[in-house]
Amino acid sequence: MAYNPPPHYSFGEPGEPQQPPSAPPQYGSPPQSAPPSYMSQPQSAPPSYSPGGAPAGYVPTQPAPTQFTQPMLVPGPPPERRSPVVPILGVVTVVGFAAAALSLALWLRADGDLSDANAQLDDRDAEIAQLREDLDAAETQVSELEVQAADAESMRACLDDLAWFWATPEGSEEETQAWVAVSDSCATWLF
Repeated sequence: MAYNPPPHYSFGEPGEPQQPPSAPPQYGSPPQSAPPSYMSQPQSAPPSYSPGGAPAGYVPTQPAPTQFTQPMLVPGPPPERRSPVVPILGVVTVVGFAAAALSLALWLRADGDLSDANAQLDDRDAEIAQLREDLDAAETQVSELEVQAADAESMRACLDDLAWFWATPEGSEEETQAWVAVSDSCATWLF
């Protein structure tokens, strides 16, 4: 099948100029001389033409046809109306995502706070255990010091009774009382 190009195209050498077409190509049907509505008007006298090409006193009721008319666009079907539920669902979805993000942030914060609280609780438990050990050690130390204090007090009483015994005249009634006191207070130290 051979392709016959239109006469106004030149497939010759690149330097050769193209020949312009003799007339513009015809698109559609040939133009009409006058629409049917103009022919029904009575013509009593030949019309006088003005320099613009239209008869004097002429008022067009329709646009004059031109050689290159475009077909009138036919409007398409009307756009479908969206249901009012769609925007409402969109808003609800956005609010739901925002609530989910806020819940996640609060949960992570609460989880972090819980971890911090558990760590503080463990630290305080360790401190309490250490304080109990220190308290037990202090009670033991206090008990030992109380024993030492009681021994020191007993020794002091013994020394006081011995000093009283040595300060009394020999063979006196007072010496006998001092000896009884020394025997009583120094029983653990001397006897």
